[in-house]
Amino acid sequence: MEASDCAKDDPDDETAVLAFKVLSEEQTKKLLTLEVEDMQKELCEIFKLKNYSTDLQEASTLDYYTGAVWWGKEQGLNPQQLSGLFTVVYNLFENVKEQHMNKVDNLKEFKAVMMGIEPEYPDVKSAGLDFFSVAQAKAIAQYINTSLFQHYNLYQFMFTHTQAEEIIGTDLSIEVAKPSTLPFPPPLHEGVQDDMYASFIATPPPTPPPVEETPKEDEPTVPDIDAFNDLTVDDVREVIESVAKEMLGGLQNDLAAKLREKENNIIQRINKIHKVAE
Repeated sequence: MEASDCAKDDPDDETAVLAFKVLSEEQTKKLLTLEVEDMQKELCEIFKLKNYSTDLQEASTLDYYTGAVWWGKEQGLNPQQLSGLFTVVYNLFENVKEQHMNKVDNLKEFKAVMMGIEPEYPDVKSAGLDFFSVAQAKAIAQYINTSLFQHYNLYQFMFTHTQAEEIIGTDLSIEVAKPSTLPFPPPLHEGVQDDMYASFIATPPPTPPPVEETPKEDEPTVPDIDAFNDLTVDDVREVIESVAKEMLGGLQNDLAAKLREKENNIIQRINKIHKVAE
């Protein structure tokens, strides 16, 4: 990691200062000049968060660091104050991420590091943030409470569970070049519709030669005999009459039966009329 050594100060060291412990002075000044998107890219480079687009833990870490630096910039902090704020944020976040510290112990760590800011009593030792005013310390405490401690259980769950991996595959269809023996296709601007090409451009297939059928030797040749040459007029008349009787005989009987039925119905109606008249 390109950031400065983030080891915690010895509480017995009266000259200990938390500024420029994680972010160097040069890095802090550069971050103050960047917009939020460029600031996120710079923090990604500093802390080597290369998989933030797929790794939820890295994405949350980068988001929290970017939010803290951007909040400090909006508060008008100078480079020393911004670096000290980031040291506090970094240490508290690492307590959750790496040491899996519970919320109560981490709150105690935060309380200890905030002591000594413009103390009302001379015997209170500074923890290294004495370059902040009381108003700034209250704002920092409120920010860390809303950004970290209110979501503490969520961060604990995320850093103590393994992210499920999803393997996504893509089928890629590739068209390879045709063999060199085939001619190149014409340009697209010369393209025509299939039906026009088939009707006017394409070469028609050759006409197959006629196939001569030769009679097989083992099959006897049947002579062409006209059976109607030997029929007389009487024979033809007899054939026609027999076919007519056969085809029309049944139709004639059905027609006669229907006429008789209709005639009976009419006679019955006439009889009813006579009875009514009498």
